[in-house]
Amino acid sequence: MGNIDGPLVRCARPPVAIVTVNYNGGRFIGEFLCSVAALDYPAVRLVVVDCASRDGSPDLIVRLAPGAVLIRCTDNLGFTGGANLGIRWALARGFPYVLLLNNDTVFPSDLVSALIARAGPRTLVVPRVLLHGTAGLMDDTVGEFDLRRGVWRNWVFGRPCPPELSREREVAMASLCCLLAPASVFRHIGLLDERLFMYYEDFDFILRARSAGYRIWYVPRATVYHRKSASSGGGETPFKLYYATRNRVALLRRHGSRVEFLRFTLDFAVTRLVRAAQYASAGRTDLAVAMLRGWLDAYRGRMGCTFPPPGPIQT
Repeated sequence: MGNIDGPLVRCARPPVAIVTVNYNGGRFIGEFLCSVAALDYPAVRLVVVDCASRDGSPDLIVRLAPGAVLIRCTDNLGFTGGANLGIRWALARGFPYVLLLNNDTVFPSDLVSALIARAGPRTLVVPRVLLHGTAGLMDDTVGEFDLRRGVWRNWVFGRPCPPELSREREVAMASLCCLLAPASVFRHIGLLDERLFMYYEDFDFILRARSAGYRIWYVPRATVYHRKSASSGGGETPFKLYYATRNRVALLRRHGSRVEFLRFTLDFAVTRLVRAAQYASAGRTDLAVAMLRGWLDAYRGRMGCTFPPPGPIQT
Protein backbone atom coordinates (compact mmCIF):
# COMPACT_ATOMS: atom_id res chain seq x y z
CA MET A 1 0.00 0.00 0.00
CA GLY A 2 1.18 3.54 -0.69
CA ASN A 3 1.82 5.46 2.49
CA ILE A 4 -0.48 8.50 2.32
CA ASP A 5 -1.86 8.04 5.81
CA GLY A 6 1.17 8.25 8.04
CA PRO A 7 4.60 9.76 8.55
CA LEU A 8 7.22 9.60 5.86
CA VAL A 9 8.75 6.13 5.58
CA ARG A 10 12.56 6.09 5.45
CA CYS A 11 13.88 3.19 3.40
CA ALA A 12 16.48 2.26 0.84
CA ARG A 13 14.33 3.62 -1.96
CA PRO A 14 14.21 7.44 -2.09
CA PRO A 15 11.09 9.15 -0.70
CA VAL A 16 8.80 10.79 -3.24
CA ALA A 17 6.42 13.69 -2.65
CA ILE A 18 3.40 13.43 -4.94
CA VAL A 19 2.16 16.97 -5.62
CA THR A 20 -1.25 17.52 -7.13
CA VAL A 21 -3.38 20.64 -7.59
CA ASN A 22 -7.12 20.47 -7.01
CA TYR A 23 -9.74 22.91 -8.28
CA ASN A 24 -13.34 21.76 -8.03
CA GLY A 25 -12.23 18.19 -8.68
CA GLY A 26 -14.93 16.43 -6.70
CA ARG A 27 -16.15 14.50 -9.75
CA PHE A 28 -12.89 12.57 -10.13
CA ILE A 29 -10.64 13.17 -7.11
CA GLY A 30 -11.93 10.03 -5.39
CA GLU A 31 -10.57 7.74 -8.12
CA PHE A 32 -7.26 9.59 -8.05
CA LEU A 33 -6.94 9.12 -4.28
CA CYS A 34 -7.74 5.43 -4.63
CA SER A 35 -4.92 5.08 -7.17
CA VAL A 36 -2.49 6.82 -4.82
CA ALA A 37 -3.54 4.61 -1.90
CA ALA A 38 -2.91 1.49 -3.98
CA LEU A 39 0.67 2.41 -4.98
CA ASP A 40 3.18 -0.32 -4.21
CA TYR A 41 6.02 2.14 -3.56
CA PRO A 42 6.63 2.27 0.21
CA ALA A 43 7.83 5.86 0.60
CA VAL A 44 5.40 8.36 -0.86
CA ARG A 45 3.65 11.34 0.65
CA LEU A 46 0.68 12.95 -1.05
CA VAL A 47 0.49 16.76 -1.05
CA VAL A 48 -2.77 18.24 -2.34
CA VAL A 49 -2.93 21.97 -2.98
CA ASP A 50 -6.53 23.13 -3.20
CA CYS A 51 -7.02 26.35 -5.15
CA ALA A 52 -10.19 27.74 -3.54
CA SER A 53 -12.52 24.95 -4.64
CA ARG A 54 -16.23 25.57 -4.17
CA ASP A 55 -17.56 22.07 -4.80
CA GLY A 56 -16.78 20.47 -1.43
CA SER A 57 -13.82 18.49 -2.79
CA PRO A 58 -11.41 19.58 0.01
CA ASP A 59 -13.66 17.93 2.59
CA LEU A 60 -13.80 14.83 0.40
CA ILE A 61 -10.00 14.74 0.32
CA VAL A 62 -9.80 14.95 4.11
CA ARG A 63 -12.27 12.09 4.42
CA LEU A 64 -10.73 9.79 1.81
CA ALA A 65 -7.05 10.54 2.51
CA PRO A 66 -6.80 11.78 6.11
CA GLY A 67 -3.01 11.43 6.14
CA ALA A 68 -2.43 13.50 3.02
CA VAL A 69 -1.05 17.00 3.35
CA LEU A 70 -3.83 19.39 2.30
CA ILE A 71 -2.79 22.98 1.60
CA ARG A 72 -5.85 25.20 1.29
CA CYS A 73 -5.59 28.41 -0.74
CA THR A 74 -8.08 31.24 -0.36
CA ASP A 75 -7.53 32.25 -3.99
CA ASN A 76 -7.13 30.28 -7.19
CA LEU A 77 -3.41 30.37 -7.89
CA GLY A 78 -3.69 28.36 -11.08
CA PHE A 79 -1.72 25.22 -11.77
CA THR A 80 1.60 27.05 -11.54
CA GLY A 81 1.01 28.75 -8.19
CA GLY A 82 -0.63 25.68 -6.69
CA ALA A 83 2.10 23.31 -7.84
CA ASN A 84 4.78 25.66 -6.56
CA LEU A 85 3.26 25.62 -3.08
CA GLY A 86 3.43 21.83 -3.05
CA ILE A 87 6.97 21.78 -4.45
CA ARG A 88 8.14 24.24 -1.79
CA TRP A 89 6.58 22.04 0.91
CA ALA A 90 8.49 19.02 -0.42
CA LEU A 91 11.79 20.87 -0.80
CA ALA A 92 11.59 22.28 2.72
CA ARG A 93 11.28 18.75 4.09
CA GLY A 94 14.14 17.29 2.14
CA PHE A 95 12.32 15.07 -0.36
CA PRO A 96 14.83 14.05 -3.04
CA TYR A 97 12.09 13.58 -5.67
CA VAL A 98 8.84 15.34 -6.52
CA LEU A 99 6.17 13.71 -8.67
CA LEU A 100 3.89 16.26 -10.31
CA LEU A 101 0.65 14.43 -11.05
CA ASN A 102 -2.70 15.69 -12.30
CA ASN A 103 -5.64 14.95 -10.04
CA ASP A 104 -7.78 13.90 -13.03
CA THR A 105 -5.69 10.77 -13.59
CA VAL A 106 -5.80 7.13 -12.54
CA PHE A 107 -2.90 4.70 -12.73
CA PRO A 108 -1.67 1.19 -11.84
CA SER A 109 0.00 0.46 -8.52
CA ASP A 110 3.51 0.26 -10.01
CA LEU A 111 3.57 3.82 -11.41
CA VAL A 112 6.04 5.32 -8.94
CA SER A 113 8.20 2.17 -8.87
CA ALA A 114 8.51 2.19 -12.67
CA LEU A 115 9.38 5.90 -12.78
CA ILE A 116 11.85 5.93 -9.89
CA ALA A 117 13.74 2.98 -11.43
CA ARG A 118 14.85 5.29 -14.26
CA ALA A 119 15.28 8.50 -12.24
CA GLY A 120 18.54 10.21 -11.41
CA PRO A 121 19.99 13.53 -10.27
CA ARG A 122 20.00 14.84 -13.87
CA THR A 123 17.04 12.86 -15.24
CA LEU A 124 13.34 13.72 -15.25
CA VAL A 125 11.07 10.75 -15.97
CA VAL A 126 7.65 10.66 -17.64
CA PRO A 127 5.20 7.80 -18.35
CA ARG A 128 3.01 6.93 -21.28
CA VAL A 129 -0.25 8.87 -20.82
CA LEU A 130 -3.40 7.48 -22.40
CA LEU A 131 -6.78 9.14 -22.71
CA HIS A 132 -9.12 7.89 -19.99
CA GLY A 133 -12.01 5.83 -21.30
CA THR A 134 -10.45 5.02 -24.68
CA ALA A 135 -9.01 1.82 -26.07
CA GLY A 136 -5.38 2.81 -25.56
CA LEU A 137 -5.35 6.12 -27.42
CA MET A 138 -2.54 8.54 -26.64
CA ASP A 139 -2.68 11.87 -24.86
CA ASP A 140 -0.30 14.56 -26.12
CA THR A 141 2.19 14.57 -23.25
CA VAL A 142 5.53 13.48 -24.77
CA GLY A 143 7.34 13.85 -28.06
CA GLU A 144 9.09 16.41 -30.18
CA PHE A 145 8.28 20.12 -30.10
CA ASP A 146 8.38 22.76 -32.83
CA LEU A 147 9.68 25.89 -31.11
CA ARG A 148 9.07 27.98 -34.22
CA ARG A 149 5.30 27.47 -34.01
CA GLY A 150 4.76 26.36 -30.42
CA VAL A 151 3.14 23.02 -31.30
CA TRP A 152 3.92 19.31 -31.12
CA ARG A 153 5.61 17.66 -34.07
CA ASN A 154 3.90 14.46 -35.26
CA TRP A 155 0.94 15.07 -32.93
CA VAL A 156 -0.17 11.81 -31.30
CA PHE A 157 -3.32 12.99 -29.52
CA GLY A 158 -6.21 10.52 -29.93
CA ARG A 159 -4.09 8.02 -31.87
CA PRO A 160 -2.66 4.58 -31.04
CA CYS A 161 0.84 4.59 -29.65
CA PRO A 162 3.34 5.03 -32.52
CA PRO A 163 6.40 2.76 -32.74
CA GLU A 164 8.81 5.45 -31.55
CA LEU A 165 6.84 5.81 -28.30
CA SER A 166 6.61 2.08 -27.67
CA ARG A 167 10.14 1.92 -26.27
CA GLU A 168 12.10 3.74 -23.60
CA ARG A 169 13.93 6.75 -24.95
CA GLU A 170 14.92 10.32 -24.33
CA VAL A 171 12.33 12.84 -25.52
CA ALA A 172 12.61 16.54 -26.22
CA MET A 173 9.36 17.62 -24.58
CA ALA A 174 6.88 16.43 -21.96
CA SER A 175 3.89 17.82 -20.13
CA LEU A 176 3.55 18.04 -16.36
CA CYS A 177 0.51 15.77 -16.32
CA CYS A 178 2.85 13.24 -14.71
CA LEU A 179 6.52 14.03 -14.26
CA LEU A 180 9.02 12.73 -11.71
CA ALA A 181 11.74 15.28 -11.05
CA PRO A 182 14.77 15.36 -8.76
CA ALA A 183 14.57 18.13 -6.18
CA SER A 184 17.83 19.48 -7.57
CA VAL A 185 16.18 20.68 -10.79
CA PHE A 186 13.92 23.09 -8.89
CA ARG A 187 16.86 24.45 -6.91
CA HIS A 188 18.86 24.79 -10.12
CA ILE A 189 16.42 26.39 -12.56
CA GLY A 190 13.62 27.57 -10.26
CA LEU A 191 9.98 26.59 -9.95
CA LEU A 192 7.14 26.92 -12.46
CA ASP A 193 6.54 30.37 -13.89
CA GLU A 194 3.48 31.68 -12.04
CA ARG A 195 2.97 34.44 -14.60
CA LEU A 196 1.69 31.74 -16.98
CA PHE A 197 -1.02 30.61 -14.49
CA MET A 198 -1.73 27.47 -16.52
CA TYR A 199 -1.05 26.03 -19.99
CA TYR A 200 2.39 26.07 -21.63
CA GLU A 201 4.03 26.29 -18.20
CA ASP A 202 5.17 22.70 -18.76
CA PHE A 203 6.88 23.53 -22.06
CA ASP A 204 8.61 26.49 -20.44
CA PHE A 205 9.82 24.36 -17.51
CA ILE A 206 11.09 21.53 -19.73
CA LEU A 207 12.92 23.93 -22.04
CA ARG A 208 14.62 25.54 -19.03
CA ALA A 209 15.54 22.13 -17.60
CA ARG A 210 17.02 20.87 -20.87
CA SER A 211 18.97 24.11 -21.30
CA ALA A 212 20.47 23.47 -17.86
CA GLY A 213 21.62 19.98 -18.88
CA TYR A 214 18.79 17.78 -17.62
CA ARG A 215 17.34 15.03 -19.80
CA ILE A 216 13.73 13.86 -20.13
CA TRP A 217 13.42 10.07 -20.09
CA TYR A 218 10.24 8.39 -21.31
CA VAL A 219 9.17 5.05 -19.76
CA PRO A 220 6.17 3.56 -21.62
CA ARG A 221 5.69 0.66 -19.20
CA ALA A 222 4.66 3.28 -16.63
CA THR A 223 1.09 4.16 -17.60
CA VAL A 224 -1.31 6.93 -16.60
CA TYR A 225 -4.92 7.40 -17.75
CA HIS A 226 -5.89 11.05 -18.09
CA ARG A 227 -9.25 12.81 -18.25
CA LYS A 228 -8.20 15.56 -20.62
CA SER A 229 -8.83 19.13 -19.35
CA ALA A 230 -11.24 17.95 -16.66
CA SER A 231 -10.38 20.77 -14.25
CA SER A 232 -10.73 23.50 -16.86
CA GLY A 233 -14.16 22.46 -18.05
CA GLY A 234 -13.26 19.84 -20.63
CA GLY A 235 -12.95 20.38 -24.37
CA GLU A 236 -12.59 23.81 -25.90
CA THR A 237 -13.67 26.55 -23.49
CA PRO A 238 -13.04 30.32 -23.40
CA PHE A 239 -10.87 29.82 -20.31
CA LYS A 240 -8.63 27.23 -21.94
CA LEU A 241 -8.48 29.05 -25.28
CA TYR A 242 -7.51 32.34 -23.65
CA TYR A 243 -4.57 30.97 -21.66
CA ALA A 244 -3.40 28.59 -24.40
CA THR A 245 -3.31 31.50 -26.87
CA ARG A 246 -1.67 34.01 -24.54
CA ASN A 247 0.93 31.63 -23.15
CA ARG A 248 1.88 30.17 -26.51
CA VAL A 249 2.96 33.65 -27.57
CA ALA A 250 4.78 34.22 -24.28
CA LEU A 251 6.63 30.91 -24.61
CA LEU A 252 7.93 31.60 -28.10
CA ARG A 253 8.91 35.15 -27.22
CA ARG A 254 10.97 33.82 -24.32
CA HIS A 255 12.61 30.78 -25.91
CA GLY A 256 12.72 31.48 -29.65
CA SER A 257 15.05 33.77 -31.56
CA ARG A 258 13.94 37.25 -32.62
CA VAL A 259 13.67 36.19 -36.25
CA GLU A 260 11.66 33.09 -35.34
CA PHE A 261 9.34 35.13 -33.13
CA LEU A 262 8.76 37.71 -35.86
CA ARG A 263 7.85 34.98 -38.34
CA PHE A 264 5.59 33.35 -35.78
CA THR A 265 3.87 36.68 -35.05
CA LEU A 266 3.02 37.30 -38.69
CA ASP A 267 1.69 33.79 -39.22
CA PHE A 268 -0.15 33.72 -35.89
CA ALA A 269 -1.93 37.01 -36.60
CA VAL A 270 -3.39 35.65 -39.83
CA THR A 271 -4.37 32.26 -38.43
CA ARG A 272 -5.97 33.73 -35.28
CA LEU A 273 -8.11 36.13 -37.30
CA VAL A 274 -9.25 33.29 -39.54
CA ARG A 275 -9.98 31.09 -36.55
CA ALA A 276 -11.90 33.90 -34.82
CA ALA A 277 -14.06 34.33 -37.91
CA GLN A 278 -14.75 30.58 -37.95
CA TYR A 279 -15.80 30.64 -34.29
CA ALA A 280 -18.05 33.64 -34.86
CA SER A 281 -19.72 32.09 -37.91
CA ALA A 282 -20.42 28.96 -35.85
CA GLY A 283 -22.12 31.04 -33.16
CA ARG A 284 -19.22 30.80 -30.70
CA THR A 285 -18.37 34.45 -30.29
CA ASP A 286 -17.30 33.67 -26.71
CA LEU A 287 -14.44 31.56 -28.07
CA ALA A 288 -13.51 34.18 -30.65
CA VAL A 289 -13.39 36.93 -28.04
CA ALA A 290 -11.40 34.82 -25.57
CA MET A 291 -8.81 33.87 -28.18
CA LEU A 292 -8.36 37.43 -29.47
CA ARG A 293 -8.17 38.75 -25.91
CA GLY A 294 -5.45 36.22 -25.09
CA TRP A 295 -3.55 37.18 -28.23
CA LEU A 296 -3.67 40.90 -27.40
CA ASP A 297 -2.79 40.38 -23.73
CA ALA A 298 0.29 38.37 -24.71
CA TYR A 299 1.73 41.23 -26.73
CA ARG A 300 0.79 43.73 -24.03
CA GLY A 301 2.61 41.62 -21.45
CA ARG A 302 -0.53 41.15 -19.37
CA MET A 303 0.25 37.97 -17.49
CA GLY A 304 -0.91 36.11 -14.38
CA CYS A 305 -4.57 35.36 -13.62
CA THR A 306 -6.22 37.62 -16.19
CA PHE A 307 -9.22 35.48 -17.16
CA PRO A 308 -11.63 34.10 -14.53
CA PRO A 309 -11.42 30.33 -13.93
CA PRO A 310 -14.59 28.28 -14.51
CA GLY A 311 -16.80 27.45 -11.56
CA PRO A 312 -17.77 23.95 -10.42
CA ILE A 313 -18.99 21.78 -13.29
CA GLN A 314 -22.56 20.59 -12.91
CA THR A 315 -23.26 16.96 -13.72
